[in-house]
Amino acid sequence: MPTSKMRAIIISAVGTVIPCIIAGAIVGIFFRSSFWYWTLGIAVLAFLYACLDRIPLRLFTGTMKGLPLGGLLRYGYASTDKRPVPTFYEIEDRERFNIYSYDHYYGDREK
Repeated sequence: MPTSKMRAIIISAVGTVIPCIIAGAIVGIFFRSSFWYWTLGIAVLAFLYACLDRIPLRLFTGTMKGLPLGGLLRYGYASTDKRPVPTFYEIEDRERFNIYSYDHYYGDREK
């Protein structure tokens, strides 16, 4: 019998990989002559997005919290608590870039 941590690892791995393969297969159905190219290509892109969105981490955390299946899927795929948040300096740099790029293209309108 697997421990709770091993169970959480398995659920987070399977819960991340299987939806990516299904998404690729749905696209691959429309291109039957190159089904596997589309399936693998879309699955890899979906997997990269899922990892960057931290879906495996949320599935692992939700399993360790003991969430039921519906709550686990909702927490894993729709929650925003483990997504990266821009820091104060990143926001400041973005605002400064927007100001400078506006002035560069449109000039100083106050003159």
